[in-house]
Amino acid sequence: MLKIITLKLTNFKHSGDFIGDDVCVEINILDKFFSVDKKIKKNKIIACQDAVGQFFTDGKIFNPEITIAVIEKDLIYNDVGNISGKLKIDLEKTISQIVNYQVEVFEKRGKQATKNKKAIFEMTLEASVGPAISYVPETIDGWLVGKDSKGKGVSIPSFLKVRIDKRDTEHEYISILEGPLYGQKLSVKYRDDGLSYFVVNNPQTSAALATYSILKRVFSLAGKKYSCADYLKAPWEKGLYDIEMPDSPHPGGINYVNIAPHAKVWFRVGHSGARYIHTGRRSAGCITLTEQNRWEEVWNILVKARKGDGVSVGVLEVIE
Repeated sequence: MLKIITLKLTNFKHSGDFIGDDVCVEINILDKFFSVDKKIKKNKIIACQDAVGQFFTDGKIFNPEITIAVIEKDLIYNDVGNISGKLKIDLEKTISQIVNYQVEVFEKRGKQATKNKKAIFEMTLEASVGPAISYVPETIDGWLVGKDSKGKGVSIPSFLKVRIDKRDTEHEYISILEGPLYGQKLSVKYRDDGLSYFVVNNPQTSAALATYSILKRVFSLAGKKYSCADYLKAPWEKGLYDIEMPDSPHPGGINYVNIAPHAKVWFRVGHSGARYIHTGRRSAGCITLTEQNRWEEVWNILVKARKGDGVSVGVLEVIE
């Protein structure tokens, strides 16, 4: 199974001779370049949590080349020291793994480095290994299309949590970890540039709390109010309802995509039936936001929100 290695710089120490306190650390692993500036005095240790990079791999050992440079940023001369070697991470260990490196930097005067002063910089890299958890990126219409084992297209909503199980030269194979599509296994082609669509940084937020006033026909979310249409033959009952993650593109929104690009993304209210929160002009029993030009505000909040039950983005309270 594919795994993800998350690498962080957690400690940085200066010993040896003092040649300056303004340094830059540069790390290169598999052509992923990390750079950070540090101000540090001699014989001091800085505790930090600087993200060096995330790497997808399978097998039992992650063993790439690593190069590290430390640059003392002088007004006239930059004193530089560097090392290279192998970074060895055991992919079968679930606990954090620590790797220590030491870089020597000789003071430079003119074009030559002298042996008179030598600063030593020690650093600790911490690696954690876990399943390759990723998220669907934001797309133009709110959906990324994959295929099931029979080749049928399946639309996956933006910001949904997935696990990348394996990769080949053309596809990534994923498991859906939440929402109405939970448990489905799909394949997704790479982007035109050959890179993955999926992102590793978690974009999700806490649960959304919304209200709908039956009498005022107003939907409220995050301190803002939105005018709505309702359906008198199917009135809402007061109470609390879960708001679900998007299920599939709704053709009822197609007439509004020029105003609201994500108009085909609807959010079901409750865990049964066909009542949704969406944008449009009229209602057949849903909460229909009639201000189509404001739908993107609502979509942007709801689509990222998570209640924590694996199904819902938040809670709707229907009031008088």
